[in-house]
Amino acid sequence: MTVDRPLADRLLSLGADLGTAAPSGDVIDMLAVGVGVKPMAGLAACYTESGAPAWDAVETDPSLPRSSLGARLDDAGFQWTFTPVETVHEDGRAFTWYELLLGSDGETLPTFLSRTGTHPNHRTEAEYGEALGYPDSAVEWFVNRPASRFDSVFDIIEREGFRDDAQMLAASVPYVPAPTHDGASDAIEDGRELTDALGQLDAASVRDEFAEALLGERVSETLATHDQTEPWRDPLHRAMG
Repeated sequence: MTVDRPLADRLLSLGADLGTAAPSGDVIDMLAVGVGVKPMAGLAACYTESGAPAWDAVETDPSLPRSSLGARLDDAGFQWTFTPVETVHEDGRAFTWYELLLGSDGETLPTFLSRTGTHPNHRTEAEYGEALGYPDSAVEWFVNRPASRFDSVFDIIEREGFRDDAQMLAASVPYVPAPTHDGASDAIEDGRELTDALGQLDAASVRDEFAEALLGERVSETLATHDQTEPWRDPLHRAMG
């Protein structure tokens, strides 16, 4: 896989601007779809009544207001839908949450919408997981939650002697891996593909290490027992190398 400089710049610039309206983990998934390693991404985006992004700080200068979002998504080559889900009122202001679905292969998103409809409440967790490209091991475990003698996939990784960077790779995926050998293997393989793609995306753009920094946030949040004396960038950088 190769990412050309113009596409990398457009994707990472969009990711930086979208970060004021959507959580960083969702932005990572958007970048993954943009470079072709995920078939679809689902983002939760929040905007004020005036269209200002409102994920982190509502006072942030709206570098990507709601009115400009569509054009930027088109420019980055996405197919997309943008559906209001809920409006909440706090401190005299109204904030609306939207579901932003993104695809780039011309097939996954239209097929998903034709099967499940346009509103999130009409879809099952299994339908979401399959369309988002999660492995069968993760979808089946998340939906059915079969009994397991392990607490998490990280217990499996520790007990079965996977590669040194396996914890970091498994923590980088956007789903909850099944606590089984197959679940660990799937997560490690997906994590490798994701880190490789985002590493190439960073290398092709002037925004060096932007995607890596976002992925580092996900890894640090996932690995609750991560040693805080060891910067996340060191092991993650090795995994992305």
